[in-house]
Amino acid sequence: MTSSLPHPLRERAVEVLQNLVRFPSVSLSPNEGIVSYIETYLASHGISSVRDAHEDGQRFNLLARIGAPEGQERSEGGILLSGHMDVVPADASGWSGDPFVLRRQQGRLIGRGAVDMKGFLAMALAMAPEFATVADRLTSPLYLAFSFDEEIGCFGAERMPAFLAAHGARPTLAIVGEPTEMQPINAHKGGMELVTHIRGTAGHASRPAGTVNSLYIAARMIGFIEELARECAQAPDPSSPFDPPHSTLSVGTITGGEARNIIPERCSFDWEIRALPGTDPHTLRQRVEGFAQDVLLVEMQAVDPDCSLVTEMLSDVPPLEARAPSPAADLVARLWTNAPPTVVSFGTDGAYFQQAGLDTVVFGPGGMAQMHQPDEFITEAEIDQGLAFLSRLLNEMAAA
Repeated sequence: MTSSLPHPLRERAVEVLQNLVRFPSVSLSPNEGIVSYIETYLASHGISSVRDAHEDGQRFNLLARIGAPEGQERSEGGILLSGHMDVVPADASGWSGDPFVLRRQQGRLIGRGAVDMKGFLAMALAMAPEFATVADRLTSPLYLAFSFDEEIGCFGAERMPAFLAAHGARPTLAIVGEPTEMQPINAHKGGMELVTHIRGTAGHASRPAGTVNSLYIAARMIGFIEELARECAQAPDPSSPFDPPHSTLSVGTITGGEARNIIPERCSFDWEIRALPGTDPHTLRQRVEGFAQDVLLVEMQAVDPDCSLVTEMLSDVPPLEARAPSPAADLVARLWTNAPPTVVSFGTDGAYFQQAGLDTVVFGPGGMAQMHQPDEFITEAEIDQGLAFLSRLLNEMAAA
């Protein structure tokens, strides 16, 4: 399904990608710059867009519609192309150049977000003028839905269903352009992200009596999480297509303490639960919380009533569930590959589109191995693949 010749719109896509990469749109940071650039670019091609502002007024989702104007429903449905504008942080010391300046080297386009997932945004934007030229022939509208803060909990996508409804957008299919090497994905695990804050009592390490060492408490709670993770691993679902075929729990970071000879008063640690579709992650969380509150906190407050142990849920991304029949997967099969859809263990914005009633597939150019790495890249050939797919999508949607 590929060609050795460059796609006619490759250079346009590379130029757009170069502009996108120069915005350091790291998650939780203001994204006014990249949003304004996309708005201006679309407007220059006669395409209007609307913002959805986070309560802080500094982060925005963006929605554009090509085809049926707002309030003029030519037909029900439509296809939505989804991508996120945020990127993970980039420590320049691990890169061979400035992470936020796109470099072109031997067929690679190197820069933070090049593959995850500003590359797909650039392809969609490069194709947008082509869709606009045939807008009056589209059998249903094409939507571009670009979100914020996907990397740290899909916070922008969580708002998308209401955002779509508020603007009369009723697409029936969603294509989430995460890098999947142009292989369709129709299911992924959910992702619950949590942080636990522990307050014990400070003191001199030589006199531990009457104090509560917050690091000891954290160690015991982390040990319980590890045991629960091991329990899940020992009961895999033999019919599950996921790798691993069970829910997982993991602790990622821990902070606390001031010095070796001071009993640490405070400690915090980040942890997560990735549950299989059909498994309620809240059940796993409740088991951890039960041990924390009914055992650890009781012991802590028996020593010092002012001690506390609080777990905060930062995000709760639902799973993407495999469904059949799937018009979205059928579309990919018709336009690109007959390879059966597969699954992944990480989360995407797609789960929220599925919850909103859109049949959803995760499908895009580039490799997952290049995500979140120093010298992240997408190849020019992969840009060509994405553009080729979108060109075929245009031909299908504009068919007489």
